[in-house]
Amino acid sequence: MGIVTCAMLFVSGCALNRDVNSLDQRITQLEMENQILKKSQGTSETGLRDMYAGQRAESDALKEEIRNINGRLDETDHRLQMATESMAASLKNTETALNHFSQTASENQSRILRVEKFVGFEPGGEPGVEAKVSAPAEPKMSEEELYKVSKQAYDRTDYETARQGFVKFLEIYPKSDQADNARFWIGEIYFNEGWHQKAILEYQEVIEKYPKSNKAAGAYLKQGLAFEKLGEKANALLVLRMLIEKFPNSSEAGIARQKVSQIE
Repeated sequence: MGIVTCAMLFVSGCALNRDVNSLDQRITQLEMENQILKKSQGTSETGLRDMYAGQRAESDALKEEIRNINGRLDETDHRLQMATESMAASLKNTETALNHFSQTASENQSRILRVEKFVGFEPGGEPGVEAKVSAPAEPKMSEEELYKVSKQAYDRTDYETARQGFVKFLEIYPKSDQADNARFWIGEIYFNEGWHQKAILEYQEVIEKYPKSNKAAGAYLKQGLAFEKLGEKANALLVLRMLIEKFPNSSEAGIARQKVSQIE
């Protein structure tokens, strides 16, 4: 009996040992699986974080590109608006210039008629209309009268009437003692109106045809100033120095010296 009991206890002990070993193996396997799961979970979280970070960077890049596109669109709109405003201003200036030109043409026509009256010419009639018997033509103005009315027109800044009068004066009285003055005043009219190239030519006429005239020094001075107005400093200096050389004691030479020092 005792032997049987010992055998049973022995067998039972062996069974318990196997169970314990089996449980230990199971626990060990579970721990390994748990570690694998943890590692797998860590890898998944890292992957998700990397993927999220990549998506966020791409989203930021897209937002930046959209901002750049919007900036370019704003700049294009601004340039278009500026171009539109500039074109509108240009059209307005053109319209103003055309209106001014039309008004000037009308004024010039009336001035020409006055000049024709001054010099004894009759204005032309309308084409296609039979001319009526005209009144006797007014007698031609004398040399002194024509110069006087032309100079008076200049003094009151009626430049077109004055120019027409002086031109007609030179045509009728080219040998007059006042011819040099008439030519000089034509140059002055062009200078005052801003036609500096034409003024230079008229002053040159005075310099070449009337070198001993009392207007010669003035012609040199104003020609030099006209060249300066055109931005031709070299020519301006050349003419002003010629004035100083030819008329060193004149008041015009004093002005020329000051001008030369300013230009240089």
